[in-house]
Amino acid sequence: MQNIKNPNPSVWLSREAIELSTKLMINLHIQQGSNLATLLGLSPIFYNDEAIRIWVQRELDEGLPMNRFTLSHLESMFLGLMELNGIPYSI
Repeated sequence: MQNIKNPNPSVWLSREAIELSTKLMINLHIQQGSNLATLLGLSPIFYNDEAIRIWVQRELDEGLPMNRFTLSHLESMFLGLMELNGIPYSI
């Protein structure tokens, strides 16, 4: 997923959420598709990249602190969700 096109910040997605979600998708090698939305508690209408961006924004909105550990924390949370749902995931 090297050619990730970043959307512009908007009412729905902050610049921080866009930057973090892009790094998360690159670090975890998240592929295009449409299987992640439901696992992230979102409507299945979203593609994986959209679902990741919305999920990251939601975590920030719910108080996830922005610091040098934020990306690592998001990676751990994502991998934990995969494990919880019985989905083997390795990077």
